Amino acid sequence: MAKLYEMCNEIDSKDILEQKEKLTEAEKGRMIANMKKEGILSGDRKKNKGFAQKAAGWVAAAAVLILVVVPNISAKAAYAMGQIPILGKVIKAVTVREYHYEDEQFSAQIQEVQLEQETEGQDEQENDIDITAGESIAVINESIEEMTGRLIARFEEQVESGEGHNGVYADHEVVTDTDTWFTLRINVTEVAASGMEYQYYYHIDKTTGEIASLKDLFENGADYITPVSGNIMKQMKEQMAEDDSKVYWVDTKEELGHQFEQIKQDQNFYLNEDGQIVICFDEYEVAPGYMGLVQFAIEDEAVADIRK
Repeated sequence: MAKLYEMCNEIDSKDILEQKEKLTEAEKGRMIANMKKEGILSGDRKKNKGFAQKAAGWVAAAAVLILVVVPNISAKAAYAMGQIPILGKVIKAVTVREYHYEDEQFSAQIQEVQLEQETEGQDEQENDIDITAGESIAVINESIEEMTGRLIARFEEQVESGEGHNGVYADHEVVTDTDTWFTLRINVTEVAASGMEYQYYYHIDKTTGEIASLKDLFENGADYITPVSGNIMKQMKEQMAEDDSKVYWVDTKEELGHQFEQIKQDQNFYLNEDGQIVICFDEYEVAPGYMGLVQFAIEDEAVADIRK
């Protein structure tokens, strides 16, 4: 997926640029000659009368050149363009219910969100993807509904007991939405004697319509846990060395009896705007509570050999 992301957002990579430059030099003379013949490069106003129409024709020709020639000169570009739906899927997150409760002891503000799909494009391949995406959305919506129901039920049990001072808050955010990828994050905070923050992430690979997990970003059978965990520990140590206020549970087994050793197989994550994997940890998962929710953008070189 990193390679695909790179191809989508940086299609003018070095090898493709070199091919384009060669193509431009080879065609430049003929293109200029034709433009002069048509009067586009002439100082004659009469010849230039149809400049706008002719220019539009050249733009159209350039578009055809990109669509036809680039896939033939670069296998990488051809693969990238073949993997991206011509008209991407639009997935929206819509709040379908808001639960509110407030008294002197208890407080709750919980949003229940559902995903909806707006389909564009009619060809057979996209219809297949639409069907798969619709099934994925249905599974995710069911999961969100069940999770929201559990939060509300647990809160109402606390209210009925009348003990303590408790609060629960849940909202959502779309953190990634590109032509190829969609990620929804649900943020939950529960407050009792102290607060606890945690998150749920839901991913859809728009190129297939399937629900995606962390392992799907890597080659089949690849050990991604070891290099990702190693890179996170490296970043933790670097941050602590630069800032005394930052504390992570690294090399703390003797002192605390526990330490961060590796990520979970289904660790929370999302893809940032650069296509990097960002690993996310809930409060207290890898650091003291005052550090809150922490995350680490995995350095590209740490996983370059195993990313799809």
